[in-house]
Amino acid sequence: MPQTKPGALIDIDPERLLDFLLRFATTQTSVGVQTSRIVVNTTRVAHAYGYELTIMMFQRNITMTLMPATSDNTEASHISRAQHPVTGMIRHRHLPLNFFLNAELSRLSWYTYDHHPSLEELEDRFEAIVTSPPVNRWLILFLISLANMAFCFLFGGDLGSGLCVFAGTLCGFFVRQELNARHVYPYLVICVSAFVASFVVGLGAKLGLEANPEIALGTSVLYLIPGVPFINGMMDLLDGFMLNGISRLMTAVMIVISITVGLSCTLMMLNLSLL
Repeated sequence: MPQTKPGALIDIDPERLLDFLLRFATTQTSVGVQTSRIVVNTTRVAHAYGYELTIMMFQRNITMTLMPATSDNTEASHISRAQHPVTGMIRHRHLPLNFFLNAELSRLSWYTYDHHPSLEELEDRFEAIVTSPPVNRWLILFLISLANMAFCFLFGGDLGSGLCVFAGTLCGFFVRQELNARHVYPYLVICVSAFVASFVVGLGAKLGLEANPEIALGTSVLYLIPGVPFINGMMDLLDGFMLNGISRLMTAVMIVISITVGLSCTLMMLNLSLL
């Protein structure tokens, strides 16, 4: 995506603009946007008002410095000399992955660059996006269970294995939703969810309901695989954001370890094997 150039400096409160940019950037981080896209989108908004932006991002917080862009225009240069850089820091929010917000926030940055709305309008549009109603949790629960069952069939599982995977995913993901609503430690949530899903499938294997128990057990926890952290981590490394890339990859590794612990507990308790 091409970088944008700063426009004419607009006489607005830089601290208020910086506060918006901090919230704008950390919301993108929370919903699964890679670092390079966050930097481009946020810088584009700053450029729309004639400011340069320097961003320093870490796993838990983000720091920005906003400064007036240099200009050959006499009036804009006068405003620029009268202002000083402002710096702020904010902690990242914790939100579920949301590709709708991902796309809408990027679209908002282009709207800002093209139309230069007032800060009041920009903040109203931002709030309308982030407060948009989420998808029904029961629909998500059903569709994810159905998708995991489809994975079981894709890898060669029989009808009994697929139905057990559907039931296991339904139980495991429901537990995950409830624990997340209670703000339980994230890795413990993954571990317990993997255990519940695999335990239901393991019971099906013990009762002889599955012709391919190893396939059913393996696919019962696929809904927990951290695909987005792995992809974003690799993209950050390739884009040169080494610290962010390493931290995201380590988060993905910790999730995989949590899944392994939960699945291992099922295998030991039911005396099963994936081999």
